[in-house]
Amino acid sequence: MTTTPPKRRAPARKPRAAMAPAEVIADIVGDVSLDLVPKASLMPASIDDAVEDIFQALMADDDRQPEAEAAPAMEPAPKPASKAATKPARKRTSGARSKAQADGIADEGVGGVGPEASAVADLIVDDHGEVQGAVEAPEVAAVAEPSEPARKRAPARKRGKVQAAEPVAADEGAAQAASAPAASLNVDGASAHDGASAADSALMANAANTADAARTADSAEPEAAPSRNRRKPKRAVAEAAPDEPALPPRFTLGPREDDAVFGDYELRDAETGGTFRLRLLGRALWRCDCAQYADQGECDHGEHLMSLFSEDQGDALDAGWPAREAEVWLVPGPERRLQWIAGRDVPAGLRDQSGLDDRQRRDAEQSQAWMQSLVAQARAAGVPLRVDAPVWPQLAWGRDAHARVERLEAFLADGAALRALLQDSLSPHHWEAALFSVCAGRALVADDLGLGQRGAAIAAIRLWDHLFGASPALIIAPASQHAAWRRDLSRWLGEGAAAVIVAEAPTAKHAPALLVVDGIEAIDDTALAALRALEARTGAHLLLIAHQEPLAHAQLATWVDWLDSARRGPFARLAALPADAGKKPMRDALEAVVLSRRKRELQDRLPACLTTPLWLEAAGSSLPQGPLKQLRQTLERWQARPFLNSAEQQQLMEALALLPPSSRQALAAKAEAVLGLRRDWVEAPTSAASRLLVCSRSETLLDSLGQSPQLRRLPPCRLRASDSPDAVAQTLTAWREAPAGVLLASDDALAALPAGLLADDRVALVHADLPWQASTLDLRVAQACGNECCGIPAALLLITGSLDTGLSQAHAKGLAFPHWLDAPPAWLDQAEIEALMSVLPALLEGL
Repeated sequence: MTTTPPKRRAPARKPRAAMAPAEVIADIVGDVSLDLVPKASLMPASIDDAVEDIFQALMADDDRQPEAEAAPAMEPAPKPASKAATKPARKRTSGARSKAQADGIADEGVGGVGPEASAVADLIVDDHGEVQGAVEAPEVAAVAEPSEPARKRAPARKRGKVQAAEPVAADEGAAQAASAPAASLNVDGASAHDGASAADSALMANAANTADAARTADSAEPEAAPSRNRRKPKRAVAEAAPDEPALPPRFTLGPREDDAVFGDYELRDAETGGTFRLRLLGRALWRCDCAQYADQGECDHGEHLMSLFSEDQGDALDAGWPAREAEVWLVPGPERRLQWIAGRDVPAGLRDQSGLDDRQRRDAEQSQAWMQSLVAQARAAGVPLRVDAPVWPQLAWGRDAHARVERLEAFLADGAALRALLQDSLSPHHWEAALFSVCAGRALVADDLGLGQRGAAIAAIRLWDHLFGASPALIIAPASQHAAWRRDLSRWLGEGAAAVIVAEAPTAKHAPALLVVDGIEAIDDTALAALRALEARTGAHLLLIAHQEPLAHAQLATWVDWLDSARRGPFARLAALPADAGKKPMRDALEAVVLSRRKRELQDRLPACLTTPLWLEAAGSSLPQGPLKQLRQTLERWQARPFLNSAEQQQLMEALALLPPSSRQALAAKAEAVLGLRRDWVEAPTSAASRLLVCSRSETLLDSLGQSPQLRRLPPCRLRASDSPDAVAQTLTAWREAPAGVLLASDDALAALPAGLLADDRVALVHADLPWQASTLDLRVAQACGNECCGIPAALLLITGSLDTGLSQAHAKGLAFPHWLDAPPAWLDQAEIEALMSVLPALLEGL
């Protein structure tokens, strides 16, 4: 029996209604591909890649071409009978791979497929996932005309829309390129060969136009409104970034007790975290506690504050301060000023003050009388007047300076009182420097080194103490200058020198009322900061001494900043000068705090020689008691009977010859003093002279100095009275050619030279002894430098506790000793003895 085997059924497949859109397209393409005749094609190697491109193109084209729905659709080709199962949809490839494959197909090109074939085609899918038809552009319809009218299009199921408002990332280039117009594709499960050819042509056209579509995707605009039931594509397109939220304001206001526009504010800076306190009384009237306002008197915080006001608040601010009261502020800056603010209800006579600028300000330095008058006017008008607390200390600077000037003028009316302040005489130019520093209160004295500055400083110390009670004084000086300071303090102040402190650096225990800084140009930044801290802590008056020209010094602005800490004007005037300003404008700008004089400026007031006594300590150089006893006995006999025989005259002359100091210790002290003067006057950076001339009435003393161990290393040049003219010329040439040369010459040797021979050598004189006649010192200067010389620096070497003590006191009293004492004769006549006995008691009293 023949049994017919049962007909095997095709395996059931998943209905298209349950498939995803991508799976539907894959299923349709799979059916169509079974009937396609194998031939060379430009389709992508991967069906999944093509499906992805088709899907993206159909979704975008469906939205952009709604009018294409009315066009006649091609009759779908009959579905070929095949037992092959439908290929399942593969995993979707990446957009970058699809774009790369599409670009490759586009580059190869297809005959008859160009930009004209890139018309839009809509693929219609019914509720069961079946493709019902497609709407093609006319160009494509001409190639594949439908064999019968297209069936009525069923409503689409949630068609997605690809938005082209924003460009997508690079890896989504293929998907975005599908939004451009694509070729029509008519695919159906029952299509014939014409349908397959149309599908193949559509795929190739779509791949060829992918690159062009990508370049035009940015400019594509959706033409149809999105449907409510559309499903968005799986790949999200970049959306427009939302607008950034507005940043909070940088400045905000702190809490206030009232809502008035005028008054105090707290301004907070969100950027720096700082909080500033302002007082606002007008559109351009505010003060702030910030650092910029404290330094310059201006800041922009007031503008930031007013920018936060409303329009009504701005109108109220423009209307003015509605108050019957007034205020006076201190405006900081390079030169401090006073700010006058009056309310709208203040009487016009009080509100309109004279001497104010366009910002209602005036110079604080000249406002003492104005402030006094303003207080009286406000009191008389019954207007409350609030004066800023810093105003009074600022006005006190100028008022105290005026008071000091008046006090000094009254004191100087009695010349004897001024001379009695010091134990020794002082040159007029020294007194001028001392008075200048006291009147200024804070001053820099920078006279030429040869003019001498310690004397002026000591006179200022005495004036501060005697007239204003400013004591004690502290002198900061290099250690090498301490001995000179103590010596000069003892010379001019006597026992009062013990109240003056001389130190190299300040300490925490120092609390001076007057601070003197010697050699300010040698003070480094660290030491200067310590001195400024000391002065700020104690409120001491200030006197700075410079040994160099200060106007050209790099630290001048720093010194003036210290001197004018109250910003009374000098600092502002110096800062206002151009960088290439000359010395004259700088002197004019700083005339209130700096005294810098040259010798040529003082020629009419300077003496021929500026002599500085140098008292030297020498062990074993006390007065010889034997000769001193002989002098006292001779004086007693003369007072008993005014007659001296020849023997007594000889004893008198021998005793006087033994009084001058001549010990070895005294000689060594004088040699060291000569070396010190050479170092300070000749070898200093700012020298007072080019070379030294050492004079003495004794040839023996000069020979001993030249052979001393201290001077032998130079060696000095020696000029004697017995030298021939050629020897004198050779000696002077060697002296002038030697660096910082030292010339030893006796009084007789100078007398043998033409007067004024050394006038052009810029010499400084050293008197190695104290002659009996005070006029001998001036005669030496005139003989060496001529009668027209002015301000020649000179030093007088004196030995403490010797004949120099009594003799200098006698000179200070104006006593004149007989001229023959410097060159005593063998015998004395009665007149000569009487002249000596008239001054001998004063000499012995001083000894």
